[in-house]
Amino acid sequence: MASPVQNNQPTQLLVGMDVGSTTAKIAVMDATSHEVLMRRYVRHHAQQANCLKGLLAELDQQFGGVPMRAALCGSGGAALAEALDLPYVQEVVANSLAVGAHCPTARTAIELGGQDAKMIFFKYDKEANRLSVADMRMNGSCAGGTGAFVDEIATLLKVPTEQFNDLAQQGEAVHNVSGRCGVYAKTDIQPLLNQGVPKADIALSSFHAIAKQTIGGLAQGLEIEAPVVFEGGPLTFNPRLIAVFAERLELGREDIIIPNHPETIVAVGAALALEELFADRQAQLIPSQAIKTLEEAHIVVIDDAAGSAASQSAYAGKPFFETDAERAAFSERHQLPQKKTALERGSLPETLRVYLGVDCGSTTTKFALLNEEGELVDSFYASNEGEPINVAVEALRALHKRYQDAGCELEVAGCGTTGYGEMLFANALGADCHTVETVAHSRAVQQFDPNASFILDIGGQDMKAIWIDNDVITNVVVNEACSSGCGSFLESFASTLNIPTKSIAGAAFESNAPADLGSRCTVFMNSSIVTEQKNGKNPNDIMAGLCRSIIENVFTKVIRVSNLEKLGNHIVVQGGTFLNDAVLRAFEQYVGQEVTRAPYPGLMGAIGVALIARENEQASRTSTFIGWDALESFSYSQETNLICPFCSNRCNRTRITFSNGTSWITGNRCTKGEVVGELSDAKVREQVREANRTMESVPNLYNEREQLLFKDWPCTPVVPPQGITLGIPRVLFFWDSMPFWKTLLQALGFTVKLSHKSTRAIYENGLSAVTSDTVCFPAKLVHGHLRDLHKQGVDRIFMPIVTTVPSENTSKDSQSMCAVVKGYALVVQNSDNPSRRWDIPFDNPMFHWFTEEDCTSQLVKYFKETFQIPEKATMAALEQARNAQASFGAALQQRGAEVLAQARNEGTYAVVLAGRPYHNDDLVNHELPTLFTEHGIPVITADSVPGATQVPLQNSLIDIANNFHARMLSTATLAAQSPNMEYVQIVSFGCGHDAYLSDEIIRLMKEISDKTPLVLKVDESDIRGPLGIRVRSFIETVNERREKEKTAASAQAAPAIDADHQKSSETSYCANTQGCEPSQCAACTAAFERKIDEALARATGEKLADPYPQKFTKEDAATKTVLVPNTSHAFSQLMAAAFANQGLNTVSLPIGRERAIYLGKRYVHNDICFPAQIVIGEALAALESGEYDPDKVAIATGKYIGDCRLTHYAALLRKALDDAGYPQVPIITNDAEDAHNVHPGFKMNLKTAIQIAFGLPMIDALEELLRKIRPYELEPGSADAAFDKSIDAVIGGLRQGGIGGMKKGFKKAIASMLSVQYDRSKPRPTVLIVGEYLLNFHPGANHDMELYLENNGLEIIEARMTDVIRKTYFYQRSQQREYKVHRPLPIKLNNSISDAFFKLAHDVTDKIAKAHPLYTPPCRMPELVQASDPIIHHTFDAGEGVLIPAEILHHAKQGCRAFVILQPFGCLPNHVVGRGISKRLKELYPDAQILPLDFDPDVSFANIENRLQMLIMNARKPRTS
Repeated sequence: MASPVQNNQPTQLLVGMDVGSTTAKIAVMDATSHEVLMRRYVRHHAQQANCLKGLLAELDQQFGGVPMRAALCGSGGAALAEALDLPYVQEVVANSLAVGAHCPTARTAIELGGQDAKMIFFKYDKEANRLSVADMRMNGSCAGGTGAFVDEIATLLKVPTEQFNDLAQQGEAVHNVSGRCGVYAKTDIQPLLNQGVPKADIALSSFHAIAKQTIGGLAQGLEIEAPVVFEGGPLTFNPRLIAVFAERLELGREDIIIPNHPETIVAVGAALALEELFADRQAQLIPSQAIKTLEEAHIVVIDDAAGSAASQSAYAGKPFFETDAERAAFSERHQLPQKKTALERGSLPETLRVYLGVDCGSTTTKFALLNEEGELVDSFYASNEGEPINVAVEALRALHKRYQDAGCELEVAGCGTTGYGEMLFANALGADCHTVETVAHSRAVQQFDPNASFILDIGGQDMKAIWIDNDVITNVVVNEACSSGCGSFLESFASTLNIPTKSIAGAAFESNAPADLGSRCTVFMNSSIVTEQKNGKNPNDIMAGLCRSIIENVFTKVIRVSNLEKLGNHIVVQGGTFLNDAVLRAFEQYVGQEVTRAPYPGLMGAIGVALIARENEQASRTSTFIGWDALESFSYSQETNLICPFCSNRCNRTRITFSNGTSWITGNRCTKGEVVGELSDAKVREQVREANRTMESVPNLYNEREQLLFKDWPCTPVVPPQGITLGIPRVLFFWDSMPFWKTLLQALGFTVKLSHKSTRAIYENGLSAVTSDTVCFPAKLVHGHLRDLHKQGVDRIFMPIVTTVPSENTSKDSQSMCAVVKGYALVVQNSDNPSRRWDIPFDNPMFHWFTEEDCTSQLVKYFKETFQIPEKATMAALEQARNAQASFGAALQQRGAEVLAQARNEGTYAVVLAGRPYHNDDLVNHELPTLFTEHGIPVITADSVPGATQVPLQNSLIDIANNFHARMLSTATLAAQSPNMEYVQIVSFGCGHDAYLSDEIIRLMKEISDKTPLVLKVDESDIRGPLGIRVRSFIETVNERREKEKTAASAQAAPAIDADHQKSSETSYCANTQGCEPSQCAACTAAFERKIDEALARATGEKLADPYPQKFTKEDAATKTVLVPNTSHAFSQLMAAAFANQGLNTVSLPIGRERAIYLGKRYVHNDICFPAQIVIGEALAALESGEYDPDKVAIATGKYIGDCRLTHYAALLRKALDDAGYPQVPIITNDAEDAHNVHPGFKMNLKTAIQIAFGLPMIDALEELLRKIRPYELEPGSADAAFDKSIDAVIGGLRQGGIGGMKKGFKKAIASMLSVQYDRSKPRPTVLIVGEYLLNFHPGANHDMELYLENNGLEIIEARMTDVIRKTYFYQRSQQREYKVHRPLPIKLNNSISDAFFKLAHDVTDKIAKAHPLYTPPCRMPELVQASDPIIHHTFDAGEGVLIPAEILHHAKQGCRAFVILQPFGCLPNHVVGRGISKRLKELYPDAQILPLDFDPDVSFANIENRLQMLIMNARKPRTS
């Protein structure tokens, strides 16, 4: 509230206005005393201008006539500031001014807004005698954990937002709730509500979720130093949330600063900026005139959020119907049946036999009554209000009474339950059956539409896609890590637009120009909506766009089917969301065909399970339904917070006891949790032992593998004890190689201590040290394990960097390691180094092991130099270590063979749960194996499957560059062929490699058989509930399919195996050669199983067709036009010209933008990196344009073999071309080896490679000159014109005269650049752009980043394309020289020659380019990497590798202090070489600004711009000496 206005009116006011994502704030300050006279904080409901007008009117009323100066800030303030001709200050700058004035001791500020979150790190500037911003972090890829999150949870709990804090104050227990996404938090919360967990506990748990999300997502390895200022509306109005932050950050009272009215502190800072930053600007505000201006102005913000997120679909921006007749036909076609109940129809019998189906969903409870003919008698559908049992029981009582009053007794002949509350209701009602919801839904659809090929169900918080073939479910997909686009998504936005839920479709159909919103995160969609509103879209247009956005989300984030033909020709949609006709219409428009809406869209789960109950009753089963009398007296009690003491999970359980004395326990992760009592009780101990026996009776090779992995293998020390305890974190690569390392170190006299098994507490303890919020969960765990080792008191911590390992399979290129796995020790070294943090030496030697000889020589050298251990001792220890690793592998393979042999003998199956080795961690896999074993299904690991290493994978679409990938692909092919194996892949959220790997696994299995794998995505969120649904759906699907397969053909195949087995019975495979009965001997049976699987493996290659049937032939080389997409346009032109000189007809494509992004997103897996999507999108856009005949073109793409997804661009492009309808278009690459024989008519020769090598430095030189001239040109546009002319000269010279012609053209190019007049007398601050190279150089991908920064007063420096291409040869040559690695001679020669040619090319460029006075010869790679070696050694290869730190350090030394690191969302190398090193670079240059930015197809430039503006303002501030 305003302070009382004194009688003495101030002589001048300073007005700060902060217009944010959801609220507008104003602070009015006396210019003399700086006393704040008025404050306001209001929600603007996406009507920023109208809201501001209201605030200005109040300002005018209170202070009319007093001179005012004003400034604006906030994400919505820039356009308003421009319209009112007032200064705009970036909100972090405003925040820092206010904190500096009011909280001068602060060192960190945490601000939560409506949709954004910020963490600002302060330092005290002694020269300026004030606080200054040292660094800042802002949410980028996810908007979870903000004010909107609190609003969503409050709505779910039916609590007014203003009372949410009071509710949380009453909380006592903390449960795991995801803070990443409001919708996904609901997925965690709904089961808790169903279990009867008090709402107060859930509210408190939500606060903890916010704190975890903020700390883990924003700190990014930077220290959160006290005192900490807490700001923003959510923290102002929720003091319990501040207490949670304090608890997690271990802050005392003196460490917490809560400013007066923290909700308006940024507005106060904007007011202060008028004196600090805009003293020389008039900035006059007359409120009445400002109101008039806002009324007259049509404020338009050009925000790339709309362009980047825009769908670019064929119907984008068009109304849903062209004519009234079209709309009428649609309405008639989808008319729902009138749901007349039996009561309404009349003529009721005295007794009506019915089947009751109950579907307790995520937000609603439904039940259906069917008669004996399977017809719907009556139904119920309502919100469960967080109390599903009470809601359902009351509804059932009311229903029974209605029929009783009408003289009809309902006899329940069968009862079934499904949904989230399946087991709760099964126990409460005494159900006859219960089933997973996907089975219930498909059963209902088959009742009403037997020909259905595909079912899409969209509920309140989840989506389910179900494929059906011949009445059998063949595949099920549900939403995984993102829930944008479900029913609650639509309802939330309708509420903000004041549109009732039932009016959404009507509003959407009234729109003549629907907003094009694309597919966005639930919260970030707001920025797109705000942009569209500012562009004149009304609420109807927004709702229409949102309805279409739901469908965009379905296909880009859930189903991910780019070829819509795979949905079949009979699509059924259902779920409450499809009651909305606009969503239905949007779906039909997207798929391009008419679909069937289920007759009862919201009731299909209940109907399906009622049908199943009916079928059970018809099988002569007596119903166990509790009956109407029991229902009348039904009651239950709940005991919550029953912590299970029987294992380290410490599950927080709830026991629900029903009025009939039965009880049900929920919240437990295993059967031990069903036991309630103390371990001191003998009966309880026996119950736990029995539960353990039950759990262990079904083979779980994940558990067995873990035990084998970490056991002590035979080891004899070869040197005296070292007296050193080495700590090894139980993370990443150690989950594959622990027997080797542990035995090696023990043999060398070290005491080895492992970190404890992963727990949530260990994870959360290291959360603030995680440098990248989007890195995979296994990587995030590392920091917690380091802290665990510190607590154990180890002397040193050992975490080596192994970049390459020998291939273990049939692919010679299978040597690379995942960038995160091999490089995370570098992240630790640079951001969380134990030596600097705890004075514990951190040993992370780098090794390159192409062969076993490399391993030996490098380890011998390391231990001799570091610990003075003699060579012979290390050699002897190595022999023991290799024996231990081999014994581990053999033991695991033996168990795998035994489990498969048992399955074969019993006619059952085991599940291959294939993942990366660190998915063996129970915390990472969420104990997923037990979800199978509790159903009696054995689980085996990928590395336990016999024969997997012998599978020939030459006909895989992708290149095999990683042993872990080979294991998953090989076992997938074996599972596809074996009757005793089914396949499940477990992947980590954010793992870009697993995205293309999953696609290829699905393709291979489909080619070999009709089996479909289950792909499960996991992260740190506790998702056991959704995982359970998917696993049970998969099991039901598999069991149905296997029943169908019991045909005569399969019956004939079995005896052949049995006959072979009979023959083998004469041969003993075990050590007991005397008295052994092979057919009954486990060892012999397992050995025979190995023989079968190995034979299967060897024969696999014959069953896989060539994945690249469309070849680029010599005839094609003579007749087809080759289209060359862009990295940069200049590089595309260079490639096109060089290829043309080799006889091809080439065309360099134009820079792709919105359309290319849309097509790339549609036809490339949504988890694949953005560069792959835009490159492929450019090719598809060219084919779609009609400019080229698909029968007469080919597409060129880059390729190399390694850990970057560039390795697989050809595979991704092939799939996209096939799915988009261009199977006839061949592909060429720069890969001269061409292992897949993709382009036999073209092999890039040495001459072409040399031409490219010579052209790259010339392009770099011209681009450098352009960036140095354009900001200072005297004639606008002259620099770009000269640059275009220069590029034409170089490329034209190459086409006409090869390298000689290119040199002549380059001389002309330099002359052209010399002709541009410029004035550099007032040099601008510089900013270096580094990162992933396509994002650096592709303006369509980076939203014209260069021009944006240039237009904001900076001079751009770019990393050089030459170094990006050269680095691979350079680092491999360095490995050869410095590590003496064993590589084939041709590879060694190629690396050396290529590196030498790049040096020569540089010399030629420098000699010519020095004619221009602005040209500076670049620092060559050998010199460039010297300064960065302590951060990342120059032999480490991942992504841009050493170039990012090397370029930053080089230019920082030259005086540059602003750095932008561009990286694709999910780019694994950049987690290491980008975000992972930022903290160390900041330590070296504390005044540097380093801004990592993630890009994906849906990135909002509005969000990026906010962070860029902070960098720009700091860069433009005068530097203190």
